[in-house]
Amino acid sequence: MPAFLRDRLLLVWVFLVSVTLFSAGIGGGASWFGSPGMVAVAVLAIAFIKAGMVMFTFMEIGRAPIALRLVSAGWLMAALAVLLAIYARILA
Repeated sequence: MPAFLRDRLLLVWVFLVSVTLFSAGIGGGASWFGSPGMVAVAVLAIAFIKAGMVMFTFMEIGRAPIALRLVSAGWLMAALAVLLAIYARILA
């Protein structure tokens, strides 16, 4: 295996770029993915997965003390839950 494929940062970056392209594809009105509500939820979930990967990989929170890791993960989950609740309330 080539040495550059063993670099974790490069692999995470390639994954983030590919997920961004996928997210743009389904967010741009891809009818094959499902209803507009389902697309919105998927794009939000993808955005928060990407945010978590950036926080824990590139901002090195993954190497931080456990308290900071727990607070960061909790903030991500809480922010996603609040946004999904707001979105569900708007659709109701």
